[in-house]
Amino acid sequence: MENKLKIALTFSGGGYRAATFHLGALSYLHTVKIGESTLLEQVVAMSTISGGTITGLRYMLGLTRGESVDEVFKDLYHFFTEIDLATIAMDNLSSYEEGQCASLIRTMAEIYNKELFKEAVLGDLMDKIDDIHIGHFAANATDFTNGLAFRFQATENTGVKPGNTAGYGIVGNNKIRIPREVAKHIRLSEILACSSCFPSGFEPLVFPKDFVLGDSEEVRNYVEKIEPFGIMDGGVVDNQGIEPIILAEERMARCAGSPEEKCLDLVIISDVASPYMEPYSPSCFCLPDSIGKLSLKKLSGRLLITGIVATGVVAASYVFTSVSFLSGFLTALWVLLVGVFIVYAILKKKLVRIAKTTVIQDSVPSVLNLRFKDIATLVANRVNSVLLLVSSVFMKHLRRMGYRSVYQDETWYNRTMMNGVYELRPNETWVSKLKYGQLPEYLKPSDAIQQNSKKAAGMGTTLWFTQQEKETGMPDALIAAGQYTICWNLLEYIEDIKKDPTNTNEHHQLIIACEEQLRKDWEEFQKNPLCKLDEWKR
Repeated sequence: MENKLKIALTFSGGGYRAATFHLGALSYLHTVKIGESTLLEQVVAMSTISGGTITGLRYMLGLTRGESVDEVFKDLYHFFTEIDLATIAMDNLSSYEEGQCASLIRTMAEIYNKELFKEAVLGDLMDKIDDIHIGHFAANATDFTNGLAFRFQATENTGVKPGNTAGYGIVGNNKIRIPREVAKHIRLSEILACSSCFPSGFEPLVFPKDFVLGDSEEVRNYVEKIEPFGIMDGGVVDNQGIEPIILAEERMARCAGSPEEKCLDLVIISDVASPYMEPYSPSCFCLPDSIGKLSLKKLSGRLLITGIVATGVVAASYVFTSVSFLSGFLTALWVLLVGVFIVYAILKKKLVRIAKTTVIQDSVPSVLNLRFKDIATLVANRVNSVLLLVSSVFMKHLRRMGYRSVYQDETWYNRTMMNGVYELRPNETWVSKLKYGQLPEYLKPSDAIQQNSKKAAGMGTTLWFTQQEKETGMPDALIAAGQYTICWNLLEYIEDIKKDPTNTNEHHQLIIACEEQLRKDWEEFQKNPLCKLDEWKR
């Protein structure tokens, strides 16, 4: 096997929280020297999800264009802090012409294309993949036709025979595969849009309808025969991006002729998700008593009485008064009330008809007697529980499954390292590790680091920073957290493999040799968590 340290890097999903934290991790790896090279240049495989794809895909494009890491960093930093995505997106949404379906995610794809990727396509990565240090790249999405992962890959050809295209990583999955000659025309902005269009925030992108693929013969022939399918956020099936790295390693091992031996020396899983979740708390929806105590049956009765009274008043106005203005006003009011009553009656009839086709068909009279505040509470609790299920329960379960695939596999022992945004907050696991002697005293994070990590981990999952977040330094807090957290994790990893070198090799000595640099940087981070970021921004 080639005598070179080989690292894989995964960037989890998590919106701008993820994109900026991973930018910090990536930029720090570039500062750690290994001889004439850097730790970042030892990365041979990369897998990105959702917000992580912003940073990973832009870095890949920079590599193929010969840009320096500094140029990529500054471009991304400008994009995160200066481009007002929300305002631009809303302005563009309002410009859709008559007959066009407004689409927020298509709008975002056009903004990414203009501001970040400048018309670049997947073929730009495929054609240069042999010339850069990352030979296996996957931006991950989800196929909303088959419920499977959908991967946009640019990889080396690991086929045994030269020219064997089966050795390339596929674009798609086992059910749907886009041929390389067609996939090369997919814009990077569309790949990012697919990877990051999380449910509830965006709608799926439909391939090929929502893609700008050009008019080449191979594209026309393919588009004519394919059934359109939706693609959404990669975090739906794997928010950490671990599986593509496992598959890439298997391809690399087969190509090297040693499928039993791991080709990757270290997999760094950079992750802004948390293992914790807010517990479910039942709602008790509060409505004003005048509304909350009503039921559909009571409301029907009151509307009927109001209509009868209004009819009587209007009739009386014509009989007992000669003021035409008053009669006209009361008549207009009566017409309005009748209109409201008719609309209400139609809606109620439709609701009852629908209810009679469901499991509550025998209980419709009882449902009509339910108070509005009780109905509101029932609905709110169901909405809250479904949102919690989708955003936390499912995601935490998928996260655990992803980590188990490497941490419970002995062949990956001492070859995986997590880099989590929450790790250095107050009262995290580092406290118990210190207490029981599992962590050296010098790795205790300073108060400044703890508070910055708490701030960084507290940001929600969005695809832009608000003005308030920019003013309070959230982008800088997240980038800095990515830098000092990966420094801390590398030092802890070195401590672990020095104590127990099981499943390591001579390549790991290159990581151990970085300890002096890492400790020096850690001392600086302890004093000023933003010290490295300040250097990058100069």
